[in-house]
Amino acid sequence: MGKRVVEIGIAGKLTSDELEELLLEFEKIIRRDIEQKLRRRLDELEVIVEGEIEEDGKLNVRVDVRATGRVIAPLSYEEVLAEAIEKAARWLEAELRSRVARGEGKEATGGSR
Repeated sequence: MGKRVVEIGIAGKLTSDELEELLLEFEKIIRRDIEQKLRRRLDELEVIVEGEIEEDGKLNVRVDVRATGRVIAPLSYEEVLAEAIEKAARWLEAELRSRVARGEGKEATGGSR
């Protein structure tokens, strides 16, 4: 699939440990979603997630997902991977907004791409 950058308009005041914890869960969501949808078709799955908080407070997450497997029925691996990344991005944005609401960060703005 190649690399994709997900931009979240908020990051709040995250420590490096908190960011790492969020990115690990982000990766788990992607893996779980892909494995559930592809099941036995999936031979190999590689997910690499990296993130950094920009000076303006935006969180950029770089995602590289590569999946190989058997084609048993009409299925677009690209669509499955894109849907999994989008699901993880929605979770991450909701989690960051929740942290802001609890007073653990600054005001929420922006969205995901």
